[in-house]
Amino acid sequence: MDTIQYLKAQKAKLEAEMQWMDKDFSFDTEEGRRYAEALLKLVLIHMQIEEKEKNRAAK
Repeated sequence: MDTIQYLKAQKAKLEAEMQWMDKDFSFDTEEGRRYAEALLKLVLIHMQIEEKEKNRAAK
């Protein structure tokens, strides 16, 4: 599987998980920490996708 496709699949999975999570959790709770962790992973994956697409376009 292509790296970009893999990252996009991971992104879609995280977005789906975050949809059922309550966005109003306090970060002091376990649910809030899981939401923040998922959001961080989502941002990092998005950055990796952008980087790889830029590298691919530069070639």
